[in-house]
Amino acid sequence: MKPFTKLLLLTSFLLGLSTTAFAAEKYDTKAFRTATKLCYSCHGTPFYLAKQLDDDDWDFYFNTKGKLEKIHKGKPEAISALRSPLFKKRKERLLKFFIANSMYAGAVNGCDANFCGTLH
Repeated sequence: MKPFTKLLLLTSFLLGLSTTAFAAEKYDTKAFRTATKLCYSCHGTPFYLAKQLDDDDWDFYFNTKGKLEKIHKGKPEAISALRSPLFKKRKERLLKFFIANSMYAGAVNGCDANFCGTLH
Protein backbone atom coordinates (compact mmCIF):
# COMPACT_ATOMS: atom_id res chain seq x y z
CA MET A 1 0.00 0.00 0.00
CA LYS A 2 1.28 3.44 -0.85
CA PRO A 3 2.17 5.82 2.01
CA PHE A 4 -0.42 8.34 0.83
CA THR A 5 -3.18 5.69 0.90
CA LYS A 6 -2.18 4.63 4.42
CA LEU A 7 -2.27 8.25 5.57
CA LEU A 8 -5.66 8.79 3.95
CA LEU A 9 -7.11 5.66 5.55
CA LEU A 10 -5.70 6.54 8.97
CA THR A 11 -7.05 10.08 8.74
CA SER A 12 -10.48 8.82 7.69
CA PHE A 13 -10.55 6.30 10.52
CA LEU A 14 -9.59 8.87 13.16
CA LEU A 15 -12.10 11.39 11.84
CA GLY A 16 -14.87 8.78 11.87
CA LEU A 17 -13.96 7.65 15.36
CA SER A 18 -13.94 11.18 16.78
CA THR A 19 -17.24 12.04 15.06
CA THR A 20 -18.91 8.95 16.49
CA ALA A 21 -17.60 9.65 19.99
CA PHE A 22 -18.79 13.27 19.82
CA ALA A 23 -22.25 12.30 18.57
CA ALA A 24 -22.68 9.68 21.29
CA GLU A 25 -22.23 12.22 24.11
CA LYS A 26 -25.10 14.62 23.50
CA TYR A 27 -25.43 15.10 27.23
CA ASP A 28 -23.78 14.03 30.45
CA THR A 29 -25.01 10.47 30.93
CA LYS A 30 -23.64 10.26 34.47
CA ALA A 31 -25.69 13.31 35.51
CA PHE A 32 -28.68 11.88 33.63
CA ARG A 33 -28.47 8.59 35.54
CA THR A 34 -27.98 10.39 38.86
CA ALA A 35 -31.05 12.57 38.29
CA THR A 36 -33.02 9.49 37.25
CA LYS A 37 -31.99 7.64 40.39
CA LEU A 38 -32.62 10.49 42.84
CA CYS A 39 -35.41 12.57 41.29
CA TYR A 40 -37.46 10.40 38.91
CA SER A 41 -40.09 9.24 41.40
CA CYS A 42 -41.35 12.81 41.95
CA HIS A 43 -40.19 14.82 38.94
CA GLY A 44 -40.19 12.36 36.05
CA THR A 45 -37.43 12.13 33.48
CA PRO A 46 -34.36 14.36 33.87
CA PHE A 47 -35.12 16.18 30.60
CA TYR A 48 -38.64 17.01 31.77
CA LEU A 49 -37.25 18.12 35.14
CA ALA A 50 -34.63 20.35 33.49
CA LYS A 51 -37.24 22.04 31.28
CA GLN A 52 -39.25 23.20 34.32
CA LEU A 53 -36.86 26.10 35.05
CA ASP A 54 -34.53 28.38 33.13
CA ASP A 55 -30.76 28.47 33.62
CA ASP A 56 -30.80 31.40 36.08
CA ASP A 57 -33.31 29.64 38.31
CA TRP A 58 -31.28 26.41 38.33
CA ASP A 59 -28.19 28.39 39.25
CA PHE A 60 -30.08 30.21 42.02
CA TYR A 61 -31.58 27.06 43.58
CA PHE A 62 -28.34 25.08 43.48
CA ASN A 63 -26.08 27.87 44.72
CA THR A 64 -28.28 29.40 47.43
CA LYS A 65 -27.61 27.54 50.64
CA GLY A 66 -30.65 25.65 51.91
CA LYS A 67 -32.92 26.58 48.98
CA LEU A 68 -33.31 23.05 47.60
CA GLU A 69 -34.05 21.72 51.09
CA LYS A 70 -36.64 24.44 51.68
CA ILE A 71 -38.43 23.62 48.42
CA HIS A 72 -38.51 19.92 49.24
CA LYS A 73 -39.59 20.46 52.87
CA GLY A 74 -42.14 17.88 53.97
CA LYS A 75 -40.98 15.31 51.42
CA PRO A 76 -38.77 12.82 53.28
CA GLU A 77 -37.73 10.91 50.16
CA ALA A 78 -36.56 14.15 48.51
CA ILE A 79 -34.71 15.35 51.61
CA SER A 80 -32.87 12.03 51.90
CA ALA A 81 -31.93 12.25 48.19
CA LEU A 82 -30.55 15.79 48.70
CA ARG A 83 -28.52 14.64 51.70
CA SER A 84 -27.19 11.52 49.99
CA PRO A 85 -23.46 11.25 49.24
CA LEU A 86 -24.30 10.66 45.56
CA PHE A 87 -26.08 14.03 45.28
CA LYS A 88 -23.31 15.85 47.12
CA LYS A 89 -20.66 14.24 44.93
CA ARG A 90 -22.42 15.06 41.65
CA LYS A 91 -24.15 18.33 42.53
CA GLU A 92 -22.07 20.46 40.16
CA ARG A 93 -22.49 17.93 37.37
CA LEU A 94 -26.26 17.90 37.88
CA LEU A 95 -26.37 21.69 37.79
CA LYS A 96 -24.51 21.75 34.47
CA PHE A 97 -26.88 19.11 33.06
CA PHE A 98 -29.98 21.02 34.19
CA ILE A 99 -28.65 24.30 32.77
CA ALA A 100 -27.70 22.68 29.46
CA ASN A 101 -31.21 21.22 29.13
CA SER A 102 -33.17 24.03 30.79
CA MET A 103 -36.28 25.82 29.57
CA TYR A 104 -34.61 28.27 27.17
CA ALA A 105 -31.42 26.33 26.41
CA GLY A 106 -32.64 25.20 23.01
CA ALA A 107 -31.81 21.55 23.71
CA VAL A 108 -34.45 19.19 22.35
CA ASN A 109 -33.47 15.68 23.29
CA GLY A 110 -35.60 12.96 21.82
CA CYS A 111 -35.90 9.27 22.43
CA ASP A 112 -32.62 7.40 22.74
CA ALA A 113 -31.35 4.37 24.63
CA ASN A 114 -31.64 6.17 28.01
CA PHE A 115 -34.85 8.13 27.59
CA CYS A 116 -38.20 7.46 26.02
CA GLY A 117 -41.44 9.04 27.16
CA THR A 118 -42.01 11.05 30.31
CA LEU A 119 -43.61 10.85 33.71
CA HIS A 120 -45.19 14.02 35.13
